[in-house]
Amino acid sequence: MLKKSFLVAAMLFAFGAASFAADNVSLDLNFWCRGHLKLLNELPDGITMTDRLNYKQPQFAHICLYTVKIDVSKVQEFNLELEVVDTGDKETAELKPSLCPTGGMTVECQAFETDGEPSSKAPGMIKGWTSMQVVKVTKGEKITVKGKLKKVEK
Repeated sequence: MLKKSFLVAAMLFAFGAASFAADNVSLDLNFWCRGHLKLLNELPDGITMTDRLNYKQPQFAHICLYTVKIDVSKVQEFNLELEVVDTGDKETAELKPSLCPTGGMTVECQAFETDGEPSSKAPGMIKGWTSMQVVKVTKGEKITVKGKLKKVEK
């Protein structure tokens, strides 16, 4: 009986987690240095941003990442205002934003730009991890990352 209860609880948790993640798109801000970005604006309900995460793999020891979760059931447009606090031990660095829908979802990326530069991938369909563009940044620079997403119904 205990095994059945545990199995039912595990299944409910798994289905609940899957439904929770079903409408999320991950916007990864891959920062090709061990520098810091500072969020300057307040994010609307449905968008959250992590603190800096360092890659653990030795071949990526020089890179860090900020992840922005976008719940497209609540918000379809985003506008991140960021300041490049530092670029580690480099004069300049590259910021490489990428999009990745979760839970097998497909999104239509209707618009995407970093620091006023439009991505060649938008408009377009995003089904899995997609690198959107590469932008060079310097310490003290203020940049924006903007986009407009629409969930594609199956």
